[in-house]
Amino acid sequence: MGATGLVRRGTVLSVGILFATALPALNQEAGPAARVSVDPRERYQTIDGFGVNFNGTYFREAQKPMIDMLIDDLGATIFRLDPYGLSNWEAVNDNNDPQDMNWEYYNDRYSIPAFEASWAAARYLNSRGIRPLLALSGIAPDWMLDSNAPPPQHKVCGGSSAMGHAGAMKAAHLNPALYDEFAEEVVSLAVYARTKARIDFEYFGPLNETDCYPAEGPRVDPDEMPKLLAAIARRLRKEGLGDVKLVVAEQAIVTTNYIGPVMQDPELMKHVGAFALHTYGTDSVGPQVERVRQSSYSEVPVWLTEYGDLNDLDRSGDNEWKNFSLAATQRALRALNQGANAALYWDAYDNYHEHYPRLTFYGLVKNTDHVYAPKKRYYAAKQLYHFVRPGSQRIAARTDAPGLLVAAFRNGATNSLIVVGAKQGGPHRLQIALPRAPAVPSAWELYATTPALDCSKLDTVPVRDGVAEFDLPNEAVFTLVGNLARTDPSPSTK
Repeated sequence: MGATGLVRRGTVLSVGILFATALPALNQEAGPAARVSVDPRERYQTIDGFGVNFNGTYFREAQKPMIDMLIDDLGATIFRLDPYGLSNWEAVNDNNDPQDMNWEYYNDRYSIPAFEASWAAARYLNSRGIRPLLALSGIAPDWMLDSNAPPPQHKVCGGSSAMGHAGAMKAAHLNPALYDEFAEEVVSLAVYARTKARIDFEYFGPLNETDCYPAEGPRVDPDEMPKLLAAIARRLRKEGLGDVKLVVAEQAIVTTNYIGPVMQDPELMKHVGAFALHTYGTDSVGPQVERVRQSSYSEVPVWLTEYGDLNDLDRSGDNEWKNFSLAATQRALRALNQGANAALYWDAYDNYHEHYPRLTFYGLVKNTDHVYAPKKRYYAAKQLYHFVRPGSQRIAARTDAPGLLVAAFRNGATNSLIVVGAKQGGPHRLQIALPRAPAVPSAWELYATTPALDCSKLDTVPVRDGVAEFDLPNEAVFTLVGNLARTDPSPSTK
């Protein structure tokens, strides 16, 4: 495995040499420092955790060390586990009564090798203290679909050029008359997982990207979503799973308003545990977070359950760094600064996805004939996941420097401050400024991932009069960790 420490290759000396080679150039170009103002007194959302999307259908013994690495080294605490990769396992109706589950039929379906592998993966996660988010995706059974819906009035995915799927997209609308049948299918999986496979889980995502049909999920429009989710919630209660929390609506187009119609149903909202959004571009979660904040359900968290990059077939080093590492980190930081409570990278490891269908290379971890090794993007994600732990609270961090995006956090359990940034151009010298307060770090521990470094500790940067200065290369993902000597003043929470 060889990647459970903060440095993947070489020694501390070699890291110092690598970084030092850049310093002469940095000093020659020294100019005004990029200033970042951090204010621990100004506090925002609490972080639920960071994690990965995980295809459970290929789980095997060889993946256990990889999962251990994702948990212990990367810092993943949320696994969005897809147990099948498609939602069409009920290829023919189990019977003619959507209120009566045919367990002879379902027991057979859920004991096939693909599901058995996923149940084993979920149980291993349980053994590591992780309660997976069970999440479904892909096309629904043909017999549940129709082509009667009018053209969508909201944005939808544009086909293979937009989302990387093989073949053109076509209409595949989930028939509203069969919502109870769909609810029966997906809830039967949750029942089996809980009672037969003995999976300990709290969150359940029954739908995925219903605006990116048919490959990612069946077409369900925003005005239809509450009725379908209400049918699923009723069936969960009927089957004794009223404690399961729904994660919705897992939309591909982050700006589309699926959340508003869902919040119009108070009974349904009793079952919603988190609102989930995806983004692979510059649009982010801000408008949806604000919609939730202004509602009667402001306590419901907003999770970014997919981010990363989409051009996985370009496996060049430049694409690995520019897009899957640097741009992906910017997407996560942007979402956090706009109020997201969690962020999950797509994908955990390279694997074959049934709903594309092809071998995909989105993973943080490279899969070479089931030998697993972290990629550069893994270390970029580690700059955030490893240091910002669940329960941390985002605090104010501001900069006007070009090419610099930062987010800051306070960990009350360790009484520490963490600043995570993505630097793309701009001044080489950075200045971190804290307000005058009884408690400020005496120094920052500096870690960085660059094209040459893998989440490596670079320096201990002293703080003088609340200000620390240090140099970074032209492009870097970096983390600063500072311990507070005393409890800081009463915060203002927003």
